[in-house]
Amino acid sequence: MTALPPSIVTQLLLLVTICSTVSAQFPASRCCETYCYSQDSDRTQVKHFATKTAYEVIHGPSSSREHIVPNCRPSKFWLLSRHGTRLPGKKAISALPQTLKNLRDSILDNYDVRRTRPDVGRMCPDDLELLRNWRWDSNITTDYESFLTAQGWNDLKFLAKREQDRFYEVFNGPYVRENYLFRHTKTQRTEASFRAFADGLFGDGAYVHVNPEPEPADDTLLKPYDFCPAYDANKDRNKDANSEQSKFLRSPLFLQTLSDISTRLGFQYNLSVDQVEAMWDQCRFEQAWHIQEYSPWCSVFTKEQVNVLEYKEDLGYYYQNSYGYPKAADLACYAVSDMIQHLARPENPTVIGYFTHETEIQLFLNALGAKQDREAPRADNYYAMRNRQFRSSELTPFAANVAAVRYQCTDPREPVKVIFFLNEKALMFDWCKVGLCDWSEVQRRYQRYTEGNCAKLYCGGSGAKRVNGGGNVLVMLVSAMMTVVLAAIARK
Repeated sequence: MTALPPSIVTQLLLLVTICSTVSAQFPASRCCETYCYSQDSDRTQVKHFATKTAYEVIHGPSSSREHIVPNCRPSKFWLLSRHGTRLPGKKAISALPQTLKNLRDSILDNYDVRRTRPDVGRMCPDDLELLRNWRWDSNITTDYESFLTAQGWNDLKFLAKREQDRFYEVFNGPYVRENYLFRHTKTQRTEASFRAFADGLFGDGAYVHVNPEPEPADDTLLKPYDFCPAYDANKDRNKDANSEQSKFLRSPLFLQTLSDISTRLGFQYNLSVDQVEAMWDQCRFEQAWHIQEYSPWCSVFTKEQVNVLEYKEDLGYYYQNSYGYPKAADLACYAVSDMIQHLARPENPTVIGYFTHETEIQLFLNALGAKQDREAPRADNYYAMRNRQFRSSELTPFAANVAAVRYQCTDPREPVKVIFFLNEKALMFDWCKVGLCDWSEVQRRYQRYTEGNCAKLYCGGSGAKRVNGGGNVLVMLVSAMMTVVLAAIARK
């Protein structure tokens, strides 16, 4: 074998050295774990979409027997429910179509033209195809901002059917006004949710014969946060640079997540938080509207990135509506007092149903003392809080609800007992027996709300300070028309 000339050997060695140097300076680009949303049949991250999580993936199973108590029969049902799945708000509907189109086009250019996709962690071809075929639904306009969707109607309709099956002793017979008390806030989504619930109980179209209680001007029962200046001040504080959520947005973990998302999508610079949240919101809305389908915008995130985005939102809710805000429980005074007063009376109404919003559910759970962690979530303890109790995805998804059921039992010492249910799963308190609570202990635990004065407890005694004006006639007409349309779609 003929040896290479020394000059050639020298040149080859030089070439190898140059290649090694370049490789060291420009390693293969990577961002995160390899993940293909389109090929994932489990998609467990859909259970971690914070308050825009679909109720269908959270609620307790119909086969559960937690509601069955030996030697007891249910005698009263009290419900506080969030509205079902809705459309985005006005601001989002105005901005999202163009924002998302621009992002989609840039991502496709990054992959198809610029070739700036990462070597490791890139989107798979099927996910790219989902994104390529995405279009904004032109039927979603600001005329229908925050309206209940067909899925939202079904959320409440089938919740009612399941509860009726579980507690048939309470939900017996046709609608009789004396037996039922319903109320909702002055929004299309809560009114339509009430009507869907009524249809679930009494049959399609029956809601027209069911009469809810009118909402007062200052609805401190279902929207106490709307009339409390102290709550608004705390909400503003949570936007300060020193809030836990703000600190998390500046943390190495969150900044790395932003970088990873950007790299995964082929960007050579970091996307803004607003851009990432636009994709995150559209992912969650679309997945909640069409549970069995694949949202193209969910494909841009890995499962771990979803967990980080969920935690960011949880930090906001925790310090705004829960244990991170010392006055949160007192804001729910009227709701807790109402629950106790109804459960204390064996007479009618036997079914009480209120339809409200996520904030009220979170405040109410705080007042109950439910789902409290030993350690508060903070900007610096993300990994320690992976198994936290306070998880907005599980507490307040679309159609989230808290039910308190009174049982009449044969126990001579404690003939009345109560089970609290969160999203159709029994809440476990250490002062109850596997979820079954003695009525005397329920009264003792929450006596500050019943024996005290809610006018003094609520909002630090400052009372209601703001009054929301009623909606205009056009909005009310559109709301009524949409309710009829939703009912028709849901029946198909």
